[in-house]
Amino acid sequence: MKRILLICLAALWLLPSVALAHSKLENAVPGQDATITVSPERIELTFNTKIENLSNFKIVNAAGEEMEKEKVEVEGMTMSGAVPAPLTNGIYTVKWAIIGADGHSVEGDYSFTVEAPAATETPTQEPEAATEPPADTASPSPTTDTNTNAGDGSIASEPSSDSTNYTPAIIVGAIIAAAAIVLFMRRRK
Repeated sequence: MKRILLICLAALWLLPSVALAHSKLENAVPGQDATITVSPERIELTFNTKIENLSNFKIVNAAGEEMEKEKVEVEGMTMSGAVPAPLTNGIYTVKWAIIGADGHSVEGDYSFTVEAPAATETPTQEPEAATEPPADTASPSPTTDTNTNAGDGSIASEPSSDSTNYTPAIIVGAIIAAAAIVLFMRRRK
């Protein structure tokens, strides 16, 4: 009888830790909250566990429009997809949904910003008027951001939305606790 009670108590402590070991995003290219100066050619997400082939992601601009991407490829812990058309300047959100190694569906998202320098046109030579002095035609040079993360594989912090569901672990724990109490009460009689 004590053996059954010990098994129930051990299961009570072990099951929630196993049930709560969900996959989470560990690395993203472009990185979370990164400001890049070139439109990414590919989005790549790496998780802490192996993910299933049904996993997917989408890229959404600030207006909520989904951007075009090629077929998503899943290999081990990494999910990636090419971006065929260059992204214009702005904030983009990558919304992902995966099925982790534990069989649970996990969702999350993160954002990055594209700030490509504006293309400057070469000024055309106009005939100068004889009475006007030549104007200063020096074109401003594009400034480069020295704090960019364009494709550097920086580690993304925790996804902004944690959709961990504790309900199954709580229910299993309550059932095990109730079974232990019933066995203990039977033993007393």
